[in-house]
Parts: sequence; structure tokens; C-alpha cells
Amino acid sequence: MQLVADHLWGFLAALRRAGLPTAPPKRADLLRVIAETPPPDLPTLYWYARITLLQDVAGLPAFDRVFDAWFRRGASDDPPIQGEDERAPSPGGPGADDPPPREVRPGDGIEASTLSTHGTRDFGRTGERGHALMRALEAAWPAALPATPSRRRRPARSGDRLDVRHAWRRARRHHGEFIELRHLARPPRPRRLLILVDVSGSLRQHTPDLLRVAHTALRAAPARTEVFTFGTRLTRVTAALSHPHADRALRSVSRMVTDADGGTAIGEALEGFLADPRFVALARGALVIVLSDGLERGDPAPMVRATARLSRLGHRLVWWSPLACSPAYRPATRAMSAQLPSLDHLGGVRDLATALAEVRRLPAVLSGPRHTAARHWSTPHLMGAPR
Repeated sequence: MQLVADHLWGFLAALRRAGLPTAPPKRADLLRVIAETPPPDLPTLYWYARITLLQDVAGLPAFDRVFDAWFRRGASDDPPIQGEDERAPSPGGPGADDPPPREVRPGDGIEASTLSTHGTRDFGRTGERGHALMRALEAAWPAALPATPSRRRRPARSGDRLDVRHAWRRARRHHGEFIELRHLARPPRPRRLLILVDVSGSLRQHTPDLLRVAHTALRAAPARTEVFTFGTRLTRVTAALSHPHADRALRSVSRMVTDADGGTAIGEALEGFLADPRFVALARGALVIVLSDGLERGDPAPMVRATARLSRLGHRLVWWSPLACSPAYRPATRAMSAQLPSLDHLGGVRDLATALAEVRRLPAVLSGPRHTAARHWSTPHLMGAPR
């Protein structure tokens, strides 16, 4: 056991020498998950280490070199230099027959994981251009939100009900003559807005801006907006994100959200949301917006069932995915293709600029018929997608 621990610490030191330093909470996450759920094979250990330690996809080549040197070759020295045959195992070395990790392509679902992590993340500071886009978003939200008649009636010049009390008071002032009639009407009010933000590792580079988008919605309609995050667990962040200053709000969220940059359990998180009657009340009749790539690992059935119920509860269900910003994207994974009939719109949001374009497109989306996402994305390519 001591040899195994020494080998792991040597691997972490080699990552640091290769220019991939890891924060102590990340190292603790790796050691904790190995102790709680020992990996049955080398590919599982690879994904444990990659999900918990790798912070940027740009460091993937160096990470693979170090992992191969320490586990596939069984070496205990520095990783090989650039240009060596990194996949060829040494004769008789342990792990020589293990296949290399699959190539990751955007949208294929490989980047998602069910691995749970515990830690916090710094979402960074908002730049000058970011502040300008956030002001534009805050101004665009009120016109984009759908309206519904309020429950209480107010005095109005026209309406569906006569204001008898007002008419009687006016008549008493004119000796019983009814010379002016007023009505009661139910003025429109914005519908509730429910935003669910995916903070899993596959969305690491987009998470800060997705949270800033939710912050602008809270600023525009603070009394009618609710925000939740989900990765491997569900977290209600409405109060933390409601601070007027965006960076302070994101720091508060960072302290609350402990599963950021971890695994993906979309179905489990959404089912947890729907299992709480208080949360179900927030979704009923609301505009529900999910910001996620939809890359679910394992059985997609819980995610599809939860999405279908959210669609029935809400006024509209809109799904914004960073992957949909690419012209080549098609929702062909099992989870996305199966839940597409429940969506009213599938759009692309990866940063504040694309979010502003989608918010401005919302009135046209909400004025049309329901469940049109499947019709919009139905292509010959999708006809053969697995379901």
C-alpha cells in the first residue's frame, strides 16, 4: 500500500515538473476517490486523474505523456521528452496491453463523467468588455421574458369586469347619477424565470460566463428569477448570485458550489430538483432555461424523463448548449436526441455575446408553437441517430 501511495505522489510531482501544477484540493479529491472507489482497471484510473487534476484541455498532451510514463510504462522517473514514441510500452512493462484512452471529440459524450469531486473554484474577474455585455444583457431580459395576467385586478379604463365600488362612489358625488364607469383588469406581469446551470468539468471554460448570464437575469428580474447549478449535485444559488457586484456574486457562488469542474449527473440532479415540492412550484408556469452541453454518462433515461416533466411543468423549456454554437453540431448523442421532442428551443450559448443573441431571439421563440426543437434539428443525419 505504501508503494502505491508513493507512486501516486511521484505521479503528482511529475505533473508539476511537466508544467501542470495541481491545487491541494484537487490532489485530495483524487486520493479520496481512489480510496473510496478503487479503480478496477487502468482506463478508470486515467479518468479519475484526468477529471480531478486536469484544469485545461490545452494541458491534455502533457498529462497523457506523464500518465503513460508512470502507469502504462510503469516508470518512476521524469516523463519522456517531446517527440518520443509515447504509446509504445517497454518490453514486458506493466500495462503494455492496455488500450490508449479514446480520442475526445466535442459532443460525443466522452468528456462527461459521473465522478464526484469536492472543492471550490475561482471563476475569475469580469473584464471591461464583459461588463459592457452584461449591461446589455440586463437591459435585454425584461423585453424577452414572457408575460402572464396577474392574479389581482387593478382599476383600468377597459377590462372584463365593471368596478362597481368606484362607480357607486362617483355616483354619490353626483346625486346618484352614474356619469363615469371604470373597469377592473388583470395587468400582465413577467412569468417566473428558472435557470439551471451545468458546472461540470466538460463546461469548465464556459462556466464563469454562464453564471454571469444568470446574474444578469437576477439583476433584471430579482423577484421572479431562480438559479440552480448542477454537476453531480444540485445547488440553489439564487441568494449567493443576487449580489449587485458580479465578481462578488461569483465568489459567493464559488464557496457554495463544491462540485464545479467535476463529473456530470444531469439526470440525477434534475430528478432531485423535481423530487422537492418547493422546487417544483418554482418551475410551474415558468420559463425554464437549461445551460448545459447535455453530455450525460451512462443511462440517459433519467435525464430524458426529467426533461419531459420540466417541459410539462413550465411555460417553455429552452436548452442552451455551448456545443450548438458550432455549425457542425448535431444533437446526435443518445441523451440529446431522445429529449429533443421535449424542448421548445435548442440554441447555442458559450459566452456573454452568444447569450445576448439568444436572449434577443427569445420573443420570437416564445411566440411560436411548442416543442419545435425536434422539427428544427430534424436532419438526415439525425434520422439515424441512436435513441
